[in-house]
Amino acid sequence: MDRLLPLTSLPEILQAQHRLDLLARRQDLGMQQALDLAWKIIAEWSAGMPLDLGRERIRRVDRIEDHPVSRKFPFEDRHRLAAFPGITVLADMTLSPPTVTVDPKGLYLATTAELSRRFARIYTIRGRQDPLHQRFCRYRERDSRDAPG
Repeated sequence: MDRLLPLTSLPEILQAQHRLDLLARRQDLGMQQALDLAWKIIAEWSAGMPLDLGRERIRRVDRIEDHPVSRKFPFEDRHRLAAFPGITVLADMTLSPPTVTVDPKGLYLATTAELSRRFARIYTIRGRQDPLHQRFCRYRERDSRDAPG
């Protein structure tokens, strides 16, 4: 989609692609899983974002939909493109968590603090019902328990 849609009016998406390219060079495994997990978290956030990113995302969707070619793509693809900058941030944090702790609460607090820093916005902590906690922190805890050794 990005090859057909002019992204000059969406520099944050181009910057996110650059960050993703750099991240892909550092990571051999897990990139697609990290991107999928990040998309699921952001999609679940849409009911109530813990970060005030809604206006930016709506403006991005509007700019994407201003281009007639965008209508050739499914609704979800257009919204995934609009969410791409946030997806890359979360994917990066999935592959390189802000702390080494496997405790879900400690990981959640460190991750929300890092998200607040990266987005320059206050992360409204929602606790265990937050998709970030459910999908990221709890899964990392389970992965560390199930890891051999």
